[in-house]
Amino acid sequence: MPSTGRSLSHSCPTRNFCGGTRPGVPRLEGSPMNSFIRVRALPALSMATLALVASGLALPAEAATSTGKVQGVVSLNGTPVDSARVQLYERVDPDPGGDIEGTFTRIRTVNTDSDGRYSFAGLKSKKDPKYGEEIYDYSIAVSDRSGTIVRTGRAIDQKKGRTVTKNLHVKAAAILTGVVTTADGRSPAGLTMGVPLDLNQDGSDFSMFYPESTTTVRSDGRFVLAGLPASSFYDGVYVADGRYAKQCYDFVTTKLADCAPADPTLRQQQRLAIGAGEVRALPSVQMTVFAPPTTRLTGKVTDTSGRPLKGIAVDVNSGPADDQGVSRSSGRFTIASGLPAGPYGVRFYDPKNVWAAATGRPVVVVPGQPIGGLDVALKSVATVKTGKKGGRGTAKIAVMITRKASGSAPGGTLTVSFGEKSRTVTVTKGRATVTLTGLPAGTASLDVVYSGTASTAGFAKKARVAVE
Repeated sequence: MPSTGRSLSHSCPTRNFCGGTRPGVPRLEGSPMNSFIRVRALPALSMATLALVASGLALPAEAATSTGKVQGVVSLNGTPVDSARVQLYERVDPDPGGDIEGTFTRIRTVNTDSDGRYSFAGLKSKKDPKYGEEIYDYSIAVSDRSGTIVRTGRAIDQKKGRTVTKNLHVKAAAILTGVVTTADGRSPAGLTMGVPLDLNQDGSDFSMFYPESTTTVRSDGRFVLAGLPASSFYDGVYVADGRYAKQCYDFVTTKLADCAPADPTLRQQQRLAIGAGEVRALPSVQMTVFAPPTTRLTGKVTDTSGRPLKGIAVDVNSGPADDQGVSRSSGRFTIASGLPAGPYGVRFYDPKNVWAAATGRPVVVVPGQPIGGLDVALKSVATVKTGKKGGRGTAKIAVMITRKASGSAPGGTLTVSFGEKSRTVTVTKGRATVTLTGLPAGTASLDVVYSGTASTAGFAKKARVAVE
């Protein structure tokens, strides 16, 4: 199959769960276990069959259906796994043939029988409208409720009307248990206990195909983290209270400490090795760092006429800490976050790029104290078509500017510069032409700057013109 020439690195759930020719569509490659299992019919015609064909008699029609089936056996170290949970996911594509990646939705769940077997019927094969090839819109995830096997995901190379065999060889999981108390006597319920997993993950859209890496602490302080892959190098087993309050186990002092210390000796003390099938009881520890009180940040996003804007992203950022919100149909937004104390910048941007990004007033967060009045009026993005022409010692730039939000033609000014030579003209009904003279022969890189208006954002761009 010829390559489409498109990068896939941004859409692979794991290194062995990728490789398709269409972004966002998993494909397996590499080892035999992770390879596609293709079903091919290679019939051999017997002499009797040839005789039937030669005499004009029709062969019996092969039964065909428009849907396919996937079946297989789940095994652990060569032994079938009874009652393993096998979940079938279908990829939902909002833009067939386009560049928007789909998401996976679970549509069925079955348990393996005593022989480790499972099956799903009624799978539809689809054609990619852009590339004209069959696309693989199904994937399966295998786990068990006790967490004794590592959750594993596989893509299905489904063929129309065919039965595909997809055997899954799972690995034995490790299990961590322990008890966490709190220094101030508050309930530990809701604290998160976890380990860092480096699986080349690409966001939550594929989380159903990855092993477990976190669990929630119960009200009595106990936790069980099951389904964990064996590892000789877990760097920082942690307990967290929200995003910005995290402590890691020190397995020498048997206490919680700051994660990722600069001292290499202390960092080594936070590393954990655990084997497949091992159940490890961690030392009982006390949490001493907690999330700050929730701070509410509120405001309103409008255009320059005061009309509320929906769907504008709001980013509150200080570098190491940040949080996001989005404006509602009223234009208002609320961000309730446990941000640490300190100064923050506020930035507004439109994911659809109709309204120009803007920076709001800086704020200082005091945990628990609300911050209001973060209002902003956004200008429309300006789209521009540029014409350019070089002459003897001259360069001419002509522009046609349009407001993206309304399609109307704005005013303003246009400035074109080359070194110390510069000229500014008025933009009338979105159009302007500027000619610079006295330029040296060669390729001139001109600075083109549009001032914008009260309702339209300006821009700056480069234009290269061949001067005679």
